Amino acid sequence: MPSGKRAWTPSERTTLADAYAQGVCARDIATRLNRSYSSVRGQANQMQLRHSNYQLNAYTDAEDQYLRAHATAMTRAEIGAHLGRSEGSVTQRGQRLGISFLNSRKNSCYDKNHSFFQIPNADNSYLAGLLAADGCIRLESGGKKINQVSISLKYEDRYLLEWVRRVTGYTGPIRIYKAGGGHLQAELRISGVPQWIQDLKRNWNVTPNKTTTLKPPSANLNNAETLAFLVGLIEGDGHIGDANGTLEVSIVTASEEIADWLVIEFASISGGSPSRYLHVRGVAHYISLYGYNARRLCEQLLSLGVHKLTRKWTVAEAEIDRMRHRDLLKKPSTRKNR
Repeated sequence: MPSGKRAWTPSERTTLADAYAQGVCARDIATRLNRSYSSVRGQANQMQLRHSNYQLNAYTDAEDQYLRAHATAMTRAEIGAHLGRSEGSVTQRGQRLGISFLNSRKNSCYDKNHSFFQIPNADNSYLAGLLAADGCIRLESGGKKINQVSISLKYEDRYLLEWVRRVTGYTGPIRIYKAGGGHLQAELRISGVPQWIQDLKRNWNVTPNKTTTLKPPSANLNNAETLAFLVGLIEGDGHIGDANGTLEVSIVTASEEIADWLVIEFASISGGSPSRYLHVRGVAHYISLYGYNARRLCEQLLSLGVHKLTRKWTVAEAEIDRMRHRDLLKKPSTRKNR
């Protein structure tokens, strides 16, 4: 036995077999035996153990046939919905059966507006900013061309993905899945859009693997389009909140070029001087505005009416309203004394 691996004792094997017969999950068994999850699963496989509810969850021949028949025409989420199973379960079953879910025909089975990003406007500039911060661009998967643009948000923000579907003419589904910690996420994966990928790079410098290489928009954007791009960038990588009783707007980026550009844009819009500092590890740039300057920035961005992630802006809207009310109270009365 290799050094560092603890041999299984007869007593542990008995405990493992009994626990599997009772349907106890492998992680709980691992805790009980002070072993790793992979060790428990490996030993269970060697002993050919199955949980008591294994047969209840096993795929039937009819389900396997359905999966094989529709793997190249439907998404895994759609197959799972039809079979009453999760997308992850369908993926695992497909792997065991040696089924590939990647198919070039499936990439184009949903409608979309291929020229959506061709000419910059407020809507596509906003979405480009959001993709620059939170999106993912994949040219290939498993050695096959997929030309995919995707974005994942919190489940409660899925209305924004509905907006994306509407403005881009995309007819595919929004995928719902559980992220780490069991939190629900909503995601759009739009494949077969090479024109989008070309236009995102040409107009806004949004490319695959963009974390440290992101650059300012390359197109000659007008003021509204620049503001819209900033709105999307802030909603993806920014923070709007209260900092010791004053409004704070900040954004973090790993791109030095974007950090330089943000300092210039924030100063131009607000009339103030943004603070800037580098993370202690030297990989993230933080650009921030506070108080009056933060309000000036938010007023300009909110005036566009393009932002869709409303929960990000509630603090700013409340602070702007509070200060306007305060200014009205300070305004001298225009009525003449009689």
